[in-house]
Amino acid sequence: MSSRWDRKMGCPMHCFSLVVCRHPETKLWLAVNETKNRGWWLPGGFVECGDDHFSTAIRETIEEAGIDITLKGILRIENSMRKHGGRQRAIFYAEPSDPTQQPKETPDNESLGAAWMSLEQLLEKNRLQPPEGLRGSELVDWASYIEKGGTIYPLDIFVNSESSPVGNG
Repeated sequence: MSSRWDRKMGCPMHCFSLVVCRHPETKLWLAVNETKNRGWWLPGGFVECGDDHFSTAIRETIEEAGIDITLKGILRIENSMRKHGGRQRAIFYAEPSDPTQQPKETPDNESLGAAWMSLEQLLEKNRLQPPEGLRGSELVDWASYIEKGGTIYPLDIFVNSESSPVGNG
């Protein structure tokens, strides 16, 4: 079988949802201590068949960080198509549904735990290598972007393809 896709068989697509979560009162950022010595990163994960980006974002944040969230907006949708398949990432902005809920502390197969961190703490972790440091700079980048007043797009710009067109209820 060819490793390339074509119109007849369709393109294999890998979809991921990521969550940038900020506490509404403390203004701290949610970071997940990933398994396998990968360091600290955003909550998120693979969108399973039959699922969608929204429910994946909510589920992965509960599983990895122990925090129930309310999605507030979209920061970015990334999509790339290559000869061997495609990749799509939805990056959401969220806040905890219950501001008193504490992040997960008990390690499991989803994560080693989670914590609320200031931008300064994230910048410090960004100077370190995993597992003590950040897996990548993405959480610092998004936190900085939002703290500088970056745009958070409304959730309704990203809809299921079966949704009714605007104005047709």
